[in-house]
Amino acid sequence: MRTLVLRTALFALLFVPLLVAHAGERKFEKKFTVKSGETLTLTTDVGSVRVVGGSGSEVSVLAELNGREKDVNSFEITAEQTAGGVEVRGRGSMTRGWFWNSSDLDIRYTVNVPHEYSVKLNTSGGNIEVGNLKGMVRGETSGGDIRLNEIEGKVEMHTSGGNIRVEKVKGDVQMETSGGEIGIASVTGGVDVNTSGGNVRISDVDGNVKSETSGGNIYVKVTGSNKGIYAETSGGNIEIRIAKNVGANIDAATSGGDVECDLPVTMSGKISESRIKGTVNGGGSVIHAHTSGGDVRIRALE
Repeated sequence: MRTLVLRTALFALLFVPLLVAHAGERKFEKKFTVKSGETLTLTTDVGSVRVVGGSGSEVSVLAELNGREKDVNSFEITAEQTAGGVEVRGRGSMTRGWFWNSSDLDIRYTVNVPHEYSVKLNTSGGNIEVGNLKGMVRGETSGGDIRLNEIEGKVEMHTSGGNIRVEKVKGDVQMETSGGEIGIASVTGGVDVNTSGGNVRISDVDGNVKSETSGGNIYVKVTGSNKGIYAETSGGNIEIRIAKNVGANIDAATSGGDVECDLPVTMSGKISESRIKGTVNGGGSVIHAHTSGGDVRIRALE
């Protein structure tokens, strides 16, 4: 019995410090009166970022930190007003080993800005979410997902290890991920997307489309006139849907499947099951659809 009590006491002595080490939490808050049309610049060594546009003329910054007490206390956050807007910076301790220990540090930024505001975001370890903005949206994350919704302006975003979801954008969209899925919906403007390891789904786009993936399927649905489509994958199927009355020059090919087109094509060159090259409705912008390991389908919108 005595031995059991000693073991229990020893376990408690060893375990309690671990609980204490993870007990740190802190909030950072700051507000600024700003002008529409300015820019929020946020750069952080770690953390997820959420930016929402709204009415008013204020930028409010909230950062919530949770993790080991020493990591929470050593992480420095600053926010200041500049000539062009607001700049927020999050810096971790540069002591040796901090980046290895920071995996338990959770930081969530929530920033409210005026509706007419641009953003430039960079995080080395977290998700990025932006919504309800009229302005340019640029950003990069080294290890998280990107989600954008209701944007009026040009979009340029990159993630090294996450999925991308974009909805309701009026402006050109340029997105890239090194290891995730891409979903784009309801865009008025050009779309240029690239992933090294996932599927791509692009629907209800009124503009030119460029889509590339090294290891997935591609689906493209274009509304309005044909402004050009480029779709290429090294390991999947391609399906493209366009209005039946649009003109196009078709260049569709596969090295490991079949090619089909529902629209009447005036062929040029040799007829083959693995390639279609010709014109639809008198010709127009090029629809390029090539895959090394799947089927290609070009279908009319219903």
